[in-house]
Amino acid sequence: MTTFLQRTTETKPEDVLQALGTANHRLVSIFGSIAGDGTRRVHYVVDVDNREYRVFHCAAEGRIPSATPVTPAAAWYERELHDQFGVAIDGHPDLRPLVLHENWLEGAAPMLGALGEAPVANRPYRFLQVRGEGVCEVPVGPVHAGIIEPGHFRFSVVGDTVLHLELRHFWTYKGTEKLFEGTPALSGASIAESVSGDNCFAHAVAYCQAIENGFGVSVPPRGRALRLIGLELERMMSHIADFGALGGDVGFAVPAAYTARIKESLLQASARFFGTRYWRGIAVPGGVKRDLLPDHARQLATLAAEAAQDFSEMAALVLETPSVQNRFEGTGVLQRQAATDLAVVGIVARASGLRFDVRRDHAYGRYREFATEVSHFHGGDVMARARIRIAETAISARLIAETLKALPSGAIRAEVAPQRKAEGMSAVESPRGELLYWVRVREGRVARCHIKSPSFQNWPALPLAMPGNILADFPLINKSFNLSYSGCDR
Repeated sequence: MTTFLQRTTETKPEDVLQALGTANHRLVSIFGSIAGDGTRRVHYVVDVDNREYRVFHCAAEGRIPSATPVTPAAAWYERELHDQFGVAIDGHPDLRPLVLHENWLEGAAPMLGALGEAPVANRPYRFLQVRGEGVCEVPVGPVHAGIIEPGHFRFSVVGDTVLHLELRHFWTYKGTEKLFEGTPALSGASIAESVSGDNCFAHAVAYCQAIENGFGVSVPPRGRALRLIGLELERMMSHIADFGALGGDVGFAVPAAYTARIKESLLQASARFFGTRYWRGIAVPGGVKRDLLPDHARQLATLAAEAAQDFSEMAALVLETPSVQNRFEGTGVLQRQAATDLAVVGIVARASGLRFDVRRDHAYGRYREFATEVSHFHGGDVMARARIRIAETAISARLIAETLKALPSGAIRAEVAPQRKAEGMSAVESPRGELLYWVRVREGRVARCHIKSPSFQNWPALPLAMPGNILADFPLINKSFNLSYSGCDR
């Protein structure tokens, strides 16, 4: 069984680009930092053959070559690097501002330090214009009806058929990575939980594991088991709710109500047994804060199994409904090659035939003791993404049952002594896919925390699933991706 491996290498950007051109190298993230001498650094995280993460460190005081022509997945990361750290990048096909909008301070790079008295900019943002007879633009957002977070979508259409979609986010850019700076390393999990509210436990665990890896701390077996239970409950709740929302988007309200009831049963179980509906405040460096009583373990196993069975029976009926099949099949297809080029992760990747899952390929915590099953399909459409959710919910229920059946005894948390100087990285499989944290600690406080969100990774792929579909299917396609605005805008 594979284990979490990480190797760090000092090199030049040109050598990294050569490595990224290798077939078995997948780009995971690109981010910047400030070295102790005040110089800028750029870091490339690369997955080698789904077996080992490698982190390449390079100097970034001069101009660096763009990785985007080698791997399109680098496009957003390099635009963000340019915005946040002011790194000059040669050969990038599109260096329009990504994170910083038109009225950002002129010439200010927020991750470099105090912003000072720079004047407010007024830079136009030029969207791609599709020209031709009968072509018109349909702008949607950034303000939406209801409680959805802001995001701007600009469609070029002929009649109802979409020719092109361009999106623009970061309307709620929070500067979370900057907020981490100066935070005591043992207290950072509460900030991690704020990145994406419905996946807060996955973020907290990823942050804690990065601290543990940096400090050389081993979580007790019982603590690892309880983390797995929380991660898989979070995955079940996410998938069940998403499937119901897909039904709602095609006018099938019954599944939406039915799945809301099932999710609520799991939320109430979490509140009853752990004191929190969404597992906030549970993960801490070294393990978890709350234990599970023996009687509660038996009850939780029963409730999780019943929820999974209930959902499976309902989902089978939904997918056998002709009107649902008509809307799901062949809609919003993301081709395997596009998914590969953009290095998409999670359900979106596995629905397009890319069989990658951090729980199996870079096993961590309790997952090292299981041979985690990875479901995948090749259709790349809404139907494939719906079926992935059904299959993964069943897998999560089995993992919870197996863990509760053999729940280790002993401590749930190891003591963690904050170190003055450390660096650590961690990846977990959140409900949306590969989630990565890289943390640098100086004097016991966070000096730099980078968050690779699966939503940041997957949003650029959504426009590639839209051409040829009708405009009215966008809410359905968007929901089938289920990407977090907050998690992206972090």
